Amino acid sequence: MKQTILAIIIILSQLNWLNSAKAANRAAIARLLETNECSGCDLSNANLSNANLIGANLVGANLEGANLSGVNLAVANLSGANLSNANLLRATMNDSNLRGADLTDAYLAHANLSRAFLAGANLENANLFEANMIESLASGANLSNANLRQSSWFRAHLENANMSESDLFNADMRQANLKDTDFSNANLAKAKLMQTNITLANLSGANLEGVNLRATSIGPSVCLINNFVGCAPIPQKAAPQVVPEIAPPTPDRVAPEDK
Repeated sequence: MKQTILAIIIILSQLNWLNSAKAANRAAIARLLETNECSGCDLSNANLSNANLIGANLVGANLEGANLSGVNLAVANLSGANLSNANLLRATMNDSNLRGADLTDAYLAHANLSRAFLAGANLENANLFEANMIESLASGANLSNANLRQSSWFRAHLENANMSESDLFNADMRQANLKDTDFSNANLAKAKLMQTNITLANLSGANLEGVNLRATSIGPSVCLINNFVGCAPIPQKAAPQVVPEIAPPTPDRVAPEDK
């Protein structure tokens, strides 16, 4: 009997905790929608689909598992925010600040992150299928094992980014800065890397079938040891020609005239 009462008390306390958590969550949602500011708030699992949050202040907010599909977060400040497992399908996040944000396992298919600041962000296992990453700043970001198929990274900055084991099939990375980027075991089949800088990039084990590296800065002899489509061969320095020295002709000695 005592055990039954104890179990009932535990269940009721858990229900009270859940109700209070839901109430706090509702209060945080209301605050965000009314003031466009909720830094450090707990918005986990919140339904904010199609919300207009342009320029919102969500620094350090917990949005884990939140439904943010179709949300407008352009120019928003999400630095240090937790967006892991969040649904950001077709979200508008251009020019947003996501520095150091956690986007692991986030769903960002067809999202617009053009010119977004993603330095140091964690997007491991994230789905960015056909995402717009044009001119984004993602130096040092973790994009390992991410779905980046057909995403656009035109003129993006990805120095020192981790893209190992990611799927970049048919991705557009023209004129991107990929210096020191880790592409180990990544799928780069048919990717467009024209006019990019991949100096010192790690391409070990990467699938480079059909990749286009025309006019790309790739360091010494990469084109010469791999068969890339449209990869201009690196000109070899011609050995300097050694011209043998020819001694000047010796003039015939003329006998001195008799005096």
